[in-house]
Amino acid sequence: DAEEWAVLLAEFHVLRLAAAQLEVVFAEQRVADYPRFAAAARQALGTADAPTDTALALDAELRHVLVDEFQDTSEAQVQLLAALTAGWQHGDGRTLFLVGDPMQSIYRFRNAEVGLFLDIRDRGLGDLALEPLTLAVNFRSTVPVIDWVNTCFEQVLPKDHDVLRGAVSYAPSVARPEAGADGG
Repeated sequence: DAEEWAVLLAEFHVLRLAAAQLEVVFAEQRVADYPRFAAAARQALGTADAPTDTALALDAELRHVLVDEFQDTSEAQVQLLAALTAGWQHGDGRTLFLVGDPMQSIYRFRNAEVGLFLDIRDRGLGDLALEPLTLAVNFRSTVPVIDWVNTCFEQVLPKDHDVLRGAVSYAPSVARPEAGADGG
C-alpha cells in the first residue's frame, strides 16, 4: 500500500547514502571489501559493446582460464568471468576450464549459487559452448563406503537438477579398480 511504498522509498534513499558514505570511508582509510574489489574489476573491463583499454589488453594476453570450485561461484563472479572471456570464439586457441562438483556447493551464505554452475554447464558462458565432463571414479574410498553413499544419496537428492531451486541430482560413483572391499 502507499504507506509501505513510502517506507520502501525512504529505505532506498538511506541505502544510497550509506553506500556513498562507505565509499568515503574506503577512500579515507585506503581499504576496500571484496564486493568493492569485484565491482571495480568488472567496471575496469567495461561492457561487451564498449570494452575498456584494460579489457582489450587482457584479451590480447589472456589465453587460458581455470576456475576451481566453480560450484561456489556467485553472480558477480560469473559476470567478471563473462567479461574476461567476451569475444572468445570456438577454436581460437583460448581455453576456459571450469572445475566443480555441484553436490559440494556450500557457500550460499556468500551469494554462491549452484544453479549458476548447472546453467553454465548446460548452456555455456556467453557465446562459449562448454563440454561438460562427469568424473565417476572415486579414488578416496573403499567399495562398501561408495556403495552405501550411492544407495543413500540417490534416495535423498532429487532425480533431476532444478536450476531455479539450486537442487542437484545425485551422480553415483564407482570405486577405483584397486579399491579395497574392506571397511564400511
